[in-house]
Amino acid sequence: MTFKDIASLSVRNLYRRKSRTLLTVSGVVIGCCAVVIMISLGIGMKKSQEQMLEGMGNLMRITVTSAPQNVAKRRLLDKKGVDKIRKLQNIKAVVPKKEMDLEELNLIAGDQARFQCNYTTIVGIPEKDLEAAGYEIKDGKMISGRENEVLAGEHLAYQFVDSRRPDGKNMVDYWSDENAQPYFPILQTPVEVAKKEEKAADGVQEQNSAKASWKGIQKLTVVGVTKQDFDKGDETEGGIIMGMRDFDRIQKEIRKETNIKLSREYSRVLVDVDDISHVDSVEKEIKRLGYQTSSMESLRKPMEESVKQKQMMLAGLGAVSLFVAAIGIANTMIMSIVERTREIGILKALGCSLSDIRKEFLIEAGMIGFVGGIAGSLVSCVVSWIMNTYMGASLTGDAMMAMMDTGSSETALSIIPLWLIGAAVLFSVFMGVGAGFFPSNRAVKISALEAMKA
Repeated sequence: MTFKDIASLSVRNLYRRKSRTLLTVSGVVIGCCAVVIMISLGIGMKKSQEQMLEGMGNLMRITVTSAPQNVAKRRLLDKKGVDKIRKLQNIKAVVPKKEMDLEELNLIAGDQARFQCNYTTIVGIPEKDLEAAGYEIKDGKMISGRENEVLAGEHLAYQFVDSRRPDGKNMVDYWSDENAQPYFPILQTPVEVAKKEEKAADGVQEQNSAKASWKGIQKLTVVGVTKQDFDKGDETEGGIIMGMRDFDRIQKEIRKETNIKLSREYSRVLVDVDDISHVDSVEKEIKRLGYQTSSMESLRKPMEESVKQKQMMLAGLGAVSLFVAAIGIANTMIMSIVERTREIGILKALGCSLSDIRKEFLIEAGMIGFVGGIAGSLVSCVVSWIMNTYMGASLTGDAMMAMMDTGSSETALSIIPLWLIGAAVLFSVFMGVGAGFFPSNRAVKISALEAMKA
């Protein structure tokens, strides 16, 4: 018999017993649907976790800082140290930063230093690494490399005080009013790092900052305003970002004019890894060099393990239903053999090979699994859509977070990728064939003479 003849005979046998076949297929549908839905819930849970972590920070970024002074193997986080980090494997980008807080200095702008910012942070980054740092420009343009061109944090302009206004009304409160505009356009106004002179010209200490005299240290040209992103640094909110050459030059000028002690080390180094799976190994290598590190890996790994355990639990619950369906297929095939004993004897008497008889029953079992897998996948998609549409709103808030220990109201509760549908159908077919293996062997062992007498 050809494979086509065997398949045709198997279809006719299944069709003759429609009720039994339908009930058996229904069991596979339920089992397949249970597995797919349970796994889809686990995928949705994992996706929710990933979105939550991405919202907290870059998952592939490691922040490197110097170890405390009392550490025995402390290494300077200088150019040599950065070069060693760059030589490590699986590194995508290394961005060193220098920072200085203008504690004794001010930023001034406007006529006669009308607008004054009493505190800010200046960050220096090597010009070639500015693009790798990933700053997003909200207004203006990126630094072009010209001398004293800088980027301002998104809310730096709001931190300037108007010295001609009375206390309590001399700052713009952008926290309570998102549409509030700063007193001056920072992109069009020269900004200067300056030191307030303690005494006025007549020798009397001046208390009124509007009348105080200022000693300019460095003029800056703000060419762009960055979008606030604390993952990249606090400077994106209210600081100043410039190239490292300008930073070093301004640092020397500040050292001459103030008592601020400025370190020659980098304040921190941002290390971007090429793949999330390499973050842990790269972080360990950096620690061996004698530096401190911080990343999202300490949060991601425990959460990932927790999600894996829940996925295994959900998949196990679905597998129980599929196992019951496999028992149903085996039971159906055994009953079919009992009812078709005479037919088996006739096939043997006509010279049909044992392998063809075995194939007939295996194909029947495989067809039950295939039809059940297809139908189960379609039902799973419908159930998933209903869950996401009608149940998602109530389960993606606090209740969802409590159930799954993850939090993203934008993530679907159930996610069914194409590979899951293909895997479910394929697994259902293999399950059907496996369940029909024992009954097919039993059919082959039936004596032709005894079968003819049945």
